Amino acid sequence: MIDQGISYRRRLPLWVVLVPIVAYLIGCAPNRPVAETPAADDRLERTNRIAHVAFKHGRYAQAASLYRQVADLAYERDDVNAAVDAQYNTAVCLVRLDQVDEADALLQRTKAELGRAGQAEPIELRLLEATVLYRQRRYQEAWSLAEQIISSAPDSQAAHRSQFLRGLIAADQGDQARLQAVIADFDPATDDRLEADRSELAGHLALLEQRYDASVAAFAEAARLRRAGSDYRGTVRALAKAGETAEAAGRLSQASVHYLRAGRSALHQGARERAHDLLTRARSLANQAGDADTAREAQLYLTLLKESEPEPASGS
Repeated sequence: MIDQGISYRRRLPLWVVLVPIVAYLIGCAPNRPVAETPAADDRLERTNRIAHVAFKHGRYAQAASLYRQVADLAYERDDVNAAVDAQYNTAVCLVRLDQVDEADALLQRTKAELGRAGQAEPIELRLLEATVLYRQRRYQEAWSLAEQIISSAPDSQAAHRSQFLRGLIAADQGDQARLQAVIADFDPATDDRLEADRSELAGHLALLEQRYDASVAAFAEAARLRRAGSDYRGTVRALAKAGETAEAAGRLSQASVHYLRAGRSALHQGARERAHDLLTRARSLANQAGDADTAREAQLYLTLLKESEPEPASGS
């Protein structure tokens, strides 16, 4: 799946400066009316900087909370542009935390805010929306929006990300012909990220064709490339698919190791539900395979996950 990047508006607007994330950011500026920029607000700037640092270090829950504070501060001063940026950034964090329904609701509010301000939706917001639709398994809507992005800006980074998204949709739907067509359109020699995308989609295609060795190898290579590019969410995704492929091939011990690696990375990224699912699968398969070491390691992280659960809010 595709993630987005974070902006720091007080330096330049969201649509101009985007920090790379796995997913993936687009450096594209939509048509926006020229408006007077409000004077700087120290509280807003300081909170935005702290949120940016939290995001950069993978503390997405903290970053989301801080970006919400930024949005509140922006609305306090009636700075709609800053509020929209903060809401977009919050939605990115929510996607990273697998809270896609909440991200969807926030994106709809952000789009409505842009409409009230008479501003066009930036292309990176549309890509994030397409990503959310894909994650919600609303495949037809996601595919249609991805096509619109590709048609409107065919040479943009957003178009490349949309093409990868279409490949994921085709893979999820088991459409080998569409997936082959998407892979054929990639030019991996020009961009390491595209090489990682191509490897990941090749893994999906090999899995659909039940070429398990080739699939595991392709997903493992995609994980390596994602890791080298500091795309840790993408690394989790590729490792989990390697585990799924190994499991389909009946190689339970190998699958458990891939799930373990994916699960502990997800845990440290703050994606708790995803981590729980992956680590539970790792433990189960390791036990079935008689791999006591991997089962014990998976249990260790499951225990850590449980012990680090946030305290429930106290009632009034």
